[in-house]
This record gives sequence, structure tokens and C-alpha cells, in this order.
Amino acid sequence: MISPRTVSEQLASWVVGLNYGDLPADVTAMTRRLVLDQLGLQLRGSALPNVQPVRAVATALGGRGEATVTGSSIPVSAPQAAWVNGTLGHSAEYDDAHMSAWHTSSAVVPAALAAAEREGRSGRELISAVVAGVQVMGILGSVAGGGMLARGWHGSKVLGVFGAAAAAGSILGLDAAQMANAFGIAASDAGGTMEYDRSGGEVKRLHAGAAARTGVEAALLAQQGLTGPATIFEGHRGVFAMFGETGDGAAPAEEEWDRWQILATMFRFYPAIAATHPPLDALRRLREQEPIAPADVVAITVGLPAWAVGHGAAIIRPADAISAQFSLGFGLGLQLVTGENRPEDYFDSHRWSDPEILRIAEAVLPVAMDIPDGDPNLSARVEVELRDGRRRTAYQAGFHGHTVWPATDRDVEDKFRANLHGVTSGETAQAIIDIVASLEQFPSIRELTALLRLQD
Repeated sequence: MISPRTVSEQLASWVVGLNYGDLPADVTAMTRRLVLDQLGLQLRGSALPNVQPVRAVATALGGRGEATVTGSSIPVSAPQAAWVNGTLGHSAEYDDAHMSAWHTSSAVVPAALAAAEREGRSGRELISAVVAGVQVMGILGSVAGGGMLARGWHGSKVLGVFGAAAAAGSILGLDAAQMANAFGIAASDAGGTMEYDRSGGEVKRLHAGAAARTGVEAALLAQQGLTGPATIFEGHRGVFAMFGETGDGAAPAEEEWDRWQILATMFRFYPAIAATHPPLDALRRLREQEPIAPADVVAITVGLPAWAVGHGAAIIRPADAISAQFSLGFGLGLQLVTGENRPEDYFDSHRWSDPEILRIAEAVLPVAMDIPDGDPNLSARVEVELRDGRRRTAYQAGFHGHTVWPATDRDVEDKFRANLHGVTSGETAQAIIDIVASLEQFPSIRELTALLRLQD
């Protein structure tokens, strides 16, 4: 057998060769957690105002009733369902994170779920598809993720189209040639700038949904015979060079193929970008040791990895929910003033202009620091200077939900229930938890998607 020559051919061969029986127990357990987390975020997002335009447009466009829009009784086409559900899943800046793949589940899970509902696939097939999508995003991101961040491309969107294509293609049963073409097709819709991390803009939520829709459409088009460039990743005008500035011929390192990328996924327990999580955890530890009155705070110096200083620390005065969630100063101020970092407070316009919170935000000084050897890149040091001259300091390696401090099933279930509070009944929440916990046993995932259909 001749070995595959291009990166897309290698990825395609890996995806179509993946079987549920190949998956270790820790991989399937992580996948179930990610699916449950994502469904909770989609349900919460269905009630948030910032993404209602997407739901409204999808409903107005209509189309063939193939798949469920979360929080709606009106089915739409599979690509449209993936579009809306991905947007809902990313609507609260609360979905998972991955150091290479950025945010995976909000692109991959909606694509896999929409295709699986359309085709009547099983829980096992859904799990395999999600694993495949995350694997593709992680492998590609290991090559180009750093360059994307430096150039201001949103990796979740750029990489998400390929993860979604892999997930949908897995569900549709594409062969290796069709899968490779799906990657080539999806690449034409890769993109998404990150100017929102400087001046806000709720369009950022759309990136996950657009990636999910593109992936499903690319898989369907490849199934019908449309073709894409064979060297779409490593070519002169390919993804690695154009988005990641890697130069011609770049390819994933051998070890990236040999690890389960999904196990490197991190859960977020604050509805804010991951770079703010270590400082928020550090501040929480200081407050647990001894209360800190906001009025006593003179300054807060936060040591961060250099890349995070401009990605999460640039915004001080939020103008919308996304800029609040990207603001390190706002997040620290919110926790000091309210004692928490609740999702609803990031969406509360009164909080964005709260003088007590803003005073703290303006007292925050982010500085680049070297992360100690062996510690996660997402680490931070927080020093709080008080009016009495004392300086209280805490160093946080990783954060709750990081692989060094992993989320438990209970953690994810608690977050899921909190996200569904006020959106649906406790009985529905428990039913979803029960199905996801035994997802492998379901011959069709339509019993699960039926629980996501709330009344408009």
C-alpha cells in the first residue's frame, strides 16, 4: 500500500479508519463530558439575546426539516442546525479550550449532531465523529495555531471548518478521497479575524456556528463529487502558509498523530477567555485565605505569558458582553465586587459601567512573565497591593478545568445544571444527563435531540 502523500490525505485516512472500538475508555469518557457541556451551553445560549439574530435568520430561511435547532420546535436543514447550534454553544464564552485547537466542541459537536440526526446515526457513531473532529483540529493547530494568533486569525474558525468536516464526514460515511476533498472544500470558508479582542463585537459567537455549517456543507458536497485542492494544508497558498505563516511544506509533527487530542481539552468554569482563568483562580484563592475589600485595593499586577497580555488584557471598559469576557480587568473587578464571575453578570450592561468594578479594572496592570519550566502556558501570578501597604501574592499553574486540574463528571454536570436553570425543567436536564452518560447504548441520537426542542 502506498502511504498517503499530502496532509489532507493523511488526515482523511485517519478519520475514515477510526472505529468506536479503537477508542480508549478515557477518550470516550472525555467525549461524553464535552457533549454534555456543549448541550448545556446550547440550551443556555438559546435564551441569550446576543445570538437571537442567528436563530431568527435560520427560522426565516426555512428549509428542509432535517435537524433540531436547540430551543426551537422548528427543524431546519442539517447545515443550518449546525450553524445555529454552534453559535449558541459559543454564545457565552463558556465552551471548552485547547492549546492547539482553540475551541473545539462548539464547532465539532453541532456538526456531528446535526449530521447524525439527519442520518439517524447511533451514539457510538456520534462519539467517534466528535473524537475525529477534535483530532483534526488539534493536529492542524499544532502546526499553524501560533501563527494564527500572531496574525489575528481566530483559530476556532480557521480550524473549526476542518473539525466539523471530519465529524460530519465521519457520520456520512465518506471514503478517504471524499474526506480529503471535504477538507479542500471547507478551506475556502476558513477565516475569521480577531479584532473583537480589542473592540468587542458579538460576531465572534458566529465563528463556531459558521465553522460547523461549513463543515457539514463541505462533507455533503464532497459526497456528491465536488473536489478541493489536494495540498490545501501544506501548499504554497495553503492553510499553513496563509494563516499560520509556516512556509511551504509544513507538516504536523509525528507525535501529534500518536496522541488523542481530545484528552488535551480544557473545560471553562468562568464564562471568559481562558487566559483570564489562572488570574481569576489566583484571586479567588487570595480571597478565600482572607477577605479583600474592593475599596482597599490600590493596584493589581498580573503576570501572564507574553501572548496573553494583548489577548484578554487589552480591554478595560467593556461595551458589550464579548468585550467584558475578554477583559482581564473587568473579570477581576467583577469577582472582587460581587464575589463571583457569574455568566449573567458579563451580559449585564449595568455591570459594564459599574464605577466600583471599573475602578478595579483600571488598577490592573498586566505584565509579561516567564512561566516556570514544567508549568502550563496558561498560568499567572497575581499581586494585590492594599492601602495599608501589604502585598498579597498568589501564583496559579493552570486553572480549574485545565488538564493539570481536570474537571470531574460532577463538575461538568453541575455546570450543565446551572446553565439549564430557568431554561428548561429539572426533569429534562436529568434526562439529557442520563442519555449522554450512556450514549453508546443508543441506536439513534434522535432521542437526545428531541430533548433539545423547546417551545419558541
